[in-house]
Amino acid sequence: MSMDRERIDVVMITRNSEKPLLDMCLKSIYNNIPVNRLIAIDGYSTDNTVRILESYPRVSVIRMKGSRGAARQRGIEEVETDQFAFVDSDVVLCKDWYAKIRPHLTERVGAVWGAAIPVAPSDLKRCTAIARFYGRSLADTMLIEGGRRGMLHDTLIRTEPVKGLRIPPHLHVWEDHYIKQHILNKGFGWVATREACCHHYADIGARDISGLIEFGRIARAHRYYDWKRILMFALLGLPKAVWIYAITRDVKLSVWQLDAYMMIITGWLADGVRPQTKS
Repeated sequence: MSMDRERIDVVMITRNSEKPLLDMCLKSIYNNIPVNRLIAIDGYSTDNTVRILESYPRVSVIRMKGSRGAARQRGIEEVETDQFAFVDSDVVLCKDWYAKIRPHLTERVGAVWGAAIPVAPSDLKRCTAIARFYGRSLADTMLIEGGRRGMLHDTLIRTEPVKGLRIPPHLHVWEDHYIKQHILNKGFGWVATREACCHHYADIGARDISGLIEFGRIARAHRYYDWKRILMFALLGLPKAVWIYAITRDVKLSVWQLDAYMMIITGWLADGVRPQTKS
């Protein structure tokens, strides 16, 4: 089937997403995907997010409060096509993204994730240093992590396996992995590829690192991380931080890496899962 005829829905979660590059993101979507509808689940943005979204054709903006899990759930429920794509608002798709990723969605594959390559200066420096720590290329490093967890930066998904999916509403993080596990449990594969990729402009300096406590807590509650992985974080935290400083000479990046591991460990060691009420 030709790209012109095989139109798919695209689901995007937004909340004050104008910066760093929502307009560039949308242009890359419409230039590279045969869009049936772009379904934007917006958490009541107060910037120009909705205005930018509505300047594009075939856009449905649904405003709601809730976690990322709830937003993903609503987006899936709105899908009308046999396949759809999750695309984050802070990525730019590579040229011919759909043409490159579509062949990987074979009969027994339920989803295909295109490698997310960091572009924001701070994240690029950190990820490049970590790649050197493991003796891998940057692309291979991102591919391994994305394939293990099941990211949704730029992911083509078969709709059938996610029918009936019910994402726990407290999942403001790890909702991506929950979707991956659901697809695997349905007997479909999850593929990560570098042939189709996106350029990820997330700036780690702008992130609220305290949210990683919730990340660790949910990782334990849903058994995504066992004690061996947490022990590895504890053992590698300081060596990685020192390595990042040695490569980048950036104290903030080094401290961020150490603090990130400590937050995850703290959350994992906490009891239970606190329901997430962020919108």
